[in-house]
Amino acid sequence: MQRDAECDSRPKRDNDSGSIGIGAMIVFIALILVAAVASTIIIKTAEELQQNAESTSQDTRDQISGKISIMDVYIESSANPLLVDNDGSADNTGDSDTDAATFDVIARVSSGSLNVQEGDITWYITCKVAYTTWTDSVGGGAPATEALDGTTFAVVDTALVDIRALSEPFTGGEGDATDATYNTGDDITAGTTFHFQIDLGATNKDVDGALNENIDAADFAATSGGTNPGCDAEAGAGQQLGLRVVVNGGGETLATLKVSSITLGKSVM
Repeated sequence: MQRDAECDSRPKRDNDSGSIGIGAMIVFIALILVAAVASTIIIKTAEELQQNAESTSQDTRDQISGKISIMDVYIESSANPLLVDNDGSADNTGDSDTDAATFDVIARVSSGSLNVQEGDITWYITCKVAYTTWTDSVGGGAPATEALDGTTFAVVDTALVDIRALSEPFTGGEGDATDATYNTGDDITAGTTFHFQIDLGATNKDVDGALNENIDAADFAATSGGTNPGCDAEAGAGQQLGLRVVVNGGGETLATLKVSSITLGKSVM
């Protein structure tokens, strides 16, 4: 009888062993799936981190390897921007100058900079222009009265840098090919010191022909040629201008120009 009982319990033992084997296989497969998902996430994260690191490294190299250092900025010429006629004639003869008109910038290609070329450097001058808006109001047959309302407008002057060697003046004016030291596309090696001019654009740009007028909304209208005013009327004594020099595909340099006076040759750094 005992032997028969042992024979009767064998299928049960086999079933129990099979159940344990299936459970172990399920756990094993689940572990493989979890490990595969975790590995995929880890690999993807590692690739993204590597790509971000390479991109950051490349951006840093570009910033470092293409940068211009500003050594000094001098006032080269001055003018009275509100007393110059629209046809360019010298209607301000005998009147004293009130603002800086052009600056001479002494700059140097930073150490380690590569692939800095003539034609790849741009300067930006920023200022805030305060102008006046006149409003006529008529009521009850009374004569027209004028109400003055002040407004401030952010202005950006910009132009490509025209590089000259320190020994070479701008005899023909900025951009004159007859006295160019470098041609467009020429490499400017690291450590090279050079200078360039900043010619401030006209703030008073409207074409009504009036002299000694205030800077008003007409200077910002499309009738002025569709371009914003410049900063020449905002470069007087006690005023500040923002300077930004950018290398195409490289770094940028920021500086503040503090105009303490409009004496020619005066440093504004």
